[in-house]
Amino acid sequence: MDHTYQQTDLQTLIDLLAEETEKYTRAFAIGSLKESNQHKVNINALVEEINTRKHKEAVRIAEQGDLKMSDNFPCC
Repeated sequence: MDHTYQQTDLQTLIDLLAEETEKYTRAFAIGSLKESNQHKVNINALVEEINTRKHKEAVRIAEQGDLKMSDNFPCC
């Protein structure tokens, strides 16, 4: 899957992640190494995009509210 997810909304990305995770689990369970590896690549790309968006949103909120990043991400 050679997608760029920039035009996809966050909820759709999360739904795609759930689907890819199910596909990965099925492929892994039947021992299909090639297929499970491809789904793992897709999962990693989706997770990276989701995390990037969440981080950008946190920065935007912090800048608007004059908060520090640590206020949005409490430790421990």
